[in-house]
Amino acid sequence: MRLGETILKHRQARGLSQEKLAELVGVSRQAVSKWEVGDAIPDTDKLIPLARALGISVDELLGNVP
Repeated sequence: MRLGETILKHRQARGLSQEKLAELVGVSRQAVSKWEVGDAIPDTDKLIPLARALGISVDELLGNVP
């Protein structure tokens, strides 16, 4: 699964809007949208806050789990 698909799947599973996830991570809603469609990837300093907001590990976020 691509990173953007993982973000979208877990965001929706937690009932978060793009705007709310953006607020939790400290980015714009547009950044979240770009991540989800694959037009951009999160900066490394956003990976931990993003994973926490989605309730998953960074490894799971990055697809490093079986």
